[in-house]
Amino acid sequence: MYIPKNTPPARHRKSAKQRAKQTKVGIMLAMLVILICAAWAMWQADREPKEATSAEQLLQHDLGELWLWSDDQMKSSSEEAQWSIRWNVTGKEGAMEELTQQMFSQEPGKASSILVQNQNEGKTVTGVIPSYGGQVSISLTQIDSNGEQLMVILETNPTEMTKKNKLLQVTAEISAQIARISPAFTTSMKVQGYTKNSQAIQRLVRLTDAKAVDHYEDKGTTSDMFYTRMLHSAITVENGKTANLQIALHKETNSDQTALTIGVPVITGEYSANATASP
Repeated sequence: MYIPKNTPPARHRKSAKQRAKQTKVGIMLAMLVILICAAWAMWQADREPKEATSAEQLLQHDLGELWLWSDDQMKSSSEEAQWSIRWNVTGKEGAMEELTQQMFSQEPGKASSILVQNQNEGKTVTGVIPSYGGQVSISLTQIDSNGEQLMVILETNPTEMTKKNKLLQVTAEISAQIARISPAFTTSMKVQGYTKNSQAIQRLVRLTDAKAVDHYEDKGTTSDMFYTRMLHSAITVENGKTANLQIALHKETNSDQTALTIGVPVITGEYSANATASP
């Protein structure tokens, strides 16, 4: 009997259509891997702390965000609210005098009605700068071996409209003047006004995707502290958690209105909208 030799099975060559389909699938898988890697990199970058952001860039970003958030919650919009911006500055010896000369020089459009106060805790120079749309104060809060600790505050005039672009421009100019004295400064801000919405805190939480950090209630005031990834600034609070947004509602008995105060990273000063801002 004849027994044929073992022969390998015939190889079937793929058609051009099959090869094209296989190539297309391979390309799609490669693109999917690239997209996944890119998304992971972006997520990781978003989780990184923002130390690389300069103090001036941080202020501009957070101030712009705060303006948008408060605009819909204030009874008369962000333009008619009262804004307080604060710079905490660490400078060399003589920084107070140098910064005062820069900001309160007697040039057209500069400060008028300058008031100098020498208090127990230090010296404060205050003046209205029309081109800034409000009052600026520079306080010498401490002198030590590291130099001088200063606090600079810009308070907008509550009787005049404040434009967003103007406020951003003015704060950038003040930051630039401070940077000439010392790049070592931090910033904070506060906006105050009357709210048209009793659920302002809840609405702001949804808008900012904020996570609760602390809660406080006392004598008509409700204050909540949060952390949101939509802001660049942040501080560590008493319970060891990180916070960068504080929202307070204060029921005023004399006017029967509800004052809304929003602070970044926290509120400093009064909660009442008709009080003089004092971060």
